[in-house]
Amino acid sequence: MNKNDTKTLDIECFKLNLKKGFDKDDKIDLSSIELIFVEKYLDAIKPLLGYFSSSSELSGIIKIARQGVLLRPQFSGHRKNYESVAIGLAISILSQDITRGTLKGKPLNLDELKKAYEYDDVVFEVPQEDLLNNTSWFLELSQVYPFSIIRIFKVLYNPWEAFLKTFLRRVYKDYQKALNETLHHLKVPPKPTLRKEALKKENIYIITYRCQRSFVSAVLTPAILNEIFTTGIDKLIISNTLAYAITPDESVAFYYAGVLNYLVHAVKMFRGTFILNQYGRPIEAIKTANLEWNGEEWQYQVAELIRKASENARKATLSYLGIPSDTSLYEFIDKGMDIEIKDKLGEKAYESLQMLMTEISEVREAFRIINEKVDKVMLKEAVRKVASGVH
Repeated sequence: MNKNDTKTLDIECFKLNLKKGFDKDDKIDLSSIELIFVEKYLDAIKPLLGYFSSSSELSGIIKIARQGVLLRPQFSGHRKNYESVAIGLAISILSQDITRGTLKGKPLNLDELKKAYEYDDVVFEVPQEDLLNNTSWFLELSQVYPFSIIRIFKVLYNPWEAFLKTFLRRVYKDYQKALNETLHHLKVPPKPTLRKEALKKENIYIITYRCQRSFVSAVLTPAILNEIFTTGIDKLIISNTLAYAITPDESVAFYYAGVLNYLVHAVKMFRGTFILNQYGRPIEAIKTANLEWNGEEWQYQVAELIRKASENARKATLSYLGIPSDTSLYEFIDKGMDIEIKDKLGEKAYESLQMLMTEISEVREAFRIINEKVDKVMLKEAVRKVASGVH
């Protein structure tokens, strides 16, 4: 074959059908079976090829990540029921000793560790500078709700895995069994999603949405990012359970957050069931529905409505989740509050969107405008990108 020639796979997929029942000792011959044609191999994998070869580009967006980075163990410690519990990398900073220059902390999965290993407590105290050098702000699926981020957590992190392992061995030396599990499962991204230095170049708005089921969305503004980086923790990691897009334009950011949450609502309008793994599907849905940013007047109206809605959405969602409505978005020294908040997060994402549509007029008005502008045939086709059973 010439090196410039291409070879096309012509493989057909069949289903094997047994014409009668068989016992375990019976022999199967050709007369007792039939092959039923299903489809060609290339037709079967066409949707996957289209998904993975697509560029995931949107007007007004300078970067799209279909998923964040892999960091583990994050919270729960173990991935499968038969695996032993590990110390999660997410931590609560309990207190500061100014005289000694130290910080005291605990892992967020403290209760799980106490139960699994019968520890009385799992606590550490280290020099403040050491902890800052090995810590990042952290965002994953359970923290993101429609139009709001409930809480930004902290994780032990160093881009150099060997350095992080050394730090973990020092911090958790008294909890060797659990620590061994952490080291066994440890996965560390070579760089964080965002560093403080990036904010010096331009404004950065991060539109983030859940990668699983209901892909509700919220915006991280430059003001929030600059504020969290003043604490001494100068890194942010966005987990692989979230996708995100970056834009320097405030209107573009809030417009797309509004469109993404509208599409979540549209799934239920068409009586669909959310696909488990979303990743880049919501981006493709935006394009299919012809809802990309074009700088039209109605899009600016939607953006402003969503910006205003976002100012009130977090307080309403906190109350809905049973968390005090005055809870801060983040705390460097949280005094154990992060442990309490984590246990209340993750569920009721779509239900909270319904609640916001009822309680916040700007959400209703933004959705009304989008609903008037979108072509319903194209919208239905877009919803099929992110949901099954669409009617």
